[in-house]
Amino acid sequence: MNFIGNSLFSPPVDGSLGGLSSSTLHETLLQPILEHMEAGVTVYGLDGNVLFFNKAAKHFGMSEPINLHEQTYGSSAFYHPDGITPVAFEELPSVRVLCGEIVNGQELWTQPSGKAVSILVANGKLLTQVSGEPVGALIVTHDITERKWAEQRLEVSEQRYKSLFEHNPDIVCWLDLAGKFLNLNPAFEVVTGYSLNDLRNQSFQQLLDREGVKRVLSMSRHTQKGVSDNYDLSVLHKNGTRIELNATVVPIVVNETNVGYFVIAKDITKRKETERMIHYLAYHDTLTGLPNRSLFQSKLEDSLLHASHQAQPLAILFLDLDRFKYINDTLGHSTGDHLLTQVAERLRDSVGPHDTVCRLGGDEFTIILPGMAHDEAMHFAEKLMQKLISPIFLGNQSFVVTTSMGISLFPQDGTDAETLIKNADTAMYQAKEHGRNNYQFFCPELNIALAKKMMLEAGLRTALDHNEFQLHYQPQYDHEKIVGLEALIRWQHPAYGIVSPLDFIPLAEETGLIIPIGQWVLEKACQQCVEWQQQGLPPVRLAVNLSMRQLQDKHLVTMVQQTLQKTGLAPAYLELEITESIAMHRLDTVIPRLQALQDMGIHISIDDFGTGYSSLSCLQSLPINSLKIDQSFMRNMSTNTSIVSAIAAMAHSLSLSLVAEGVETEAQLEFLRSLGCSTFQGYFFSKPISATECEWLLANLAAK
Repeated sequence: MNFIGNSLFSPPVDGSLGGLSSSTLHETLLQPILEHMEAGVTVYGLDGNVLFFNKAAKHFGMSEPINLHEQTYGSSAFYHPDGITPVAFEELPSVRVLCGEIVNGQELWTQPSGKAVSILVANGKLLTQVSGEPVGALIVTHDITERKWAEQRLEVSEQRYKSLFEHNPDIVCWLDLAGKFLNLNPAFEVVTGYSLNDLRNQSFQQLLDREGVKRVLSMSRHTQKGVSDNYDLSVLHKNGTRIELNATVVPIVVNETNVGYFVIAKDITKRKETERMIHYLAYHDTLTGLPNRSLFQSKLEDSLLHASHQAQPLAILFLDLDRFKYINDTLGHSTGDHLLTQVAERLRDSVGPHDTVCRLGGDEFTIILPGMAHDEAMHFAEKLMQKLISPIFLGNQSFVVTTSMGISLFPQDGTDAETLIKNADTAMYQAKEHGRNNYQFFCPELNIALAKKMMLEAGLRTALDHNEFQLHYQPQYDHEKIVGLEALIRWQHPAYGIVSPLDFIPLAEETGLIIPIGQWVLEKACQQCVEWQQQGLPPVRLAVNLSMRQLQDKHLVTMVQQTLQKTGLAPAYLELEITESIAMHRLDTVIPRLQALQDMGIHISIDDFGTGYSSLSCLQSLPINSLKIDQSFMRNMSTNTSIVSAIAAMAHSLSLSLVAEGVETEAQLEFLRSLGCSTFQGYFFSKPISATECEWLLANLAAK
């Protein structure tokens, strides 16, 4: 651009503008154009005065003259791009141009009074005449504030993205539309072992197995439509191990077009392992590793559903270890646990791949046998019992553990899980009552017996409070003289009438109710004996039976002593009877208790002698006063004469008195007398009678 006179432009050579003067041309054409330009335009004379500036230049602070001599520039202040350092006078674009430089893209920061910061970029050069002689300086400035802020925001965004990408502890990777890796962060290599060099332009599918690929493709339909998705998946580590990830797939959308995917994934391998462990513990027994009750219930319901659809049979075995509580109590829980694990292992080894062994708890196990009917279940139970009876070794000890098994069959014994389990359990208790170490199939009659047993147990718990128990007494004779009475409990049940002791005493033992019932019997019998003595009736010794649970009770001696003190009965008139099998059980605790009772003056007798296989040495160690021959020998006297004779000889050799139970005939009486037995009890003399009848009998004999 050249100056001609005082004008910026010379008129056109061809006169196409109608011969307008340069000043008219400036006013009519150039002035409006320059005024409305967004760029600032400033023209300086060689002396620094402003020859021209437009509106934008004034807004930018580029409209003030330059004092070259004093090196000042109006009131506007300009700063370097750091926004802090002022631009020196000689660094101003106008000064630089006037000094002969060409200015290209010099960035200036300025803040006109009361206005926001503006960022300018200045370009400038000298204006010369045709001859090349300089006549001034042209400075053109552009406001790049918005662009700079946008660039800065973009840079910050990029830095944030880079930081998020590179320093994120979770996996972040970038895939193209074909699922090939374009970029991945350091965490990806830490978790999977793969670097970008390993996977660049490789498909994500190489990290998945076949099922994983199908699953991811089926679950990625939302992502392909531009919607983010989240799911768990398994990938293979570079070393071949499996990694569990929770992945969020985010589509990259540019101008409403999906151009790729970001995958953000968290390593949840440990969480999955914990979940699996929690699930395992929730459905498996921690000691044996077998399925527990919850999993057994679920598997049984599934098996029943399948059996029903396929019209196939199914068997349930309910197993309970015999006398396991005794092993636990005597040898300790660690030994009991070892036995349980060994039994569980044998059960596991005995079943097929479609069978299920479970531990319900304690010493109870169940087995689901799909496809087995009665005969197959019977053969299986027999083989299993043979396998379980083999000795189990623990250190230098060996144990033989037997089991009682109950078996229920689908569909005849029930079509639902609850009924089949209940019926198998019922059959198992029937096996217990048949002497243990056997199996029993369920039959409907068992439910009737079980229902009665449950009613008896419920009634037994309230029988004492309701005064339903009675005592009967059976006399013991020496010739025609009553020398003793045995107290025998009877239960007057409100529904069943008189219940035999054979039915409720074992139940009382099992439930522990024998302790309070036994105490009631002892106290009631002692009170009755004292009353008879106070009435002047002949004093006789009163025999009371002790159960195993009572003899094992550490408070037994104290209880007997307190009862005698409470009732006022002299110890010499009390006889305590224990069976031979009870006496032989845990002699280390039995002997001291019997000795303490005998030291009090109480008579100790062994009841049912001859049925417990006790040795002479054990018998000698017991503090006892008499033996009672079991009544079973009386029923078959002809075949048991040698046994009875041996018992009598043993009693005499140990200086023990001898009492014969169950005497019913004259012949039995005479034979026993020939053996030196002088005390007899049985229906030949009297059946068990009520206290009133006994009182009359004692009074009648006293009157003779």
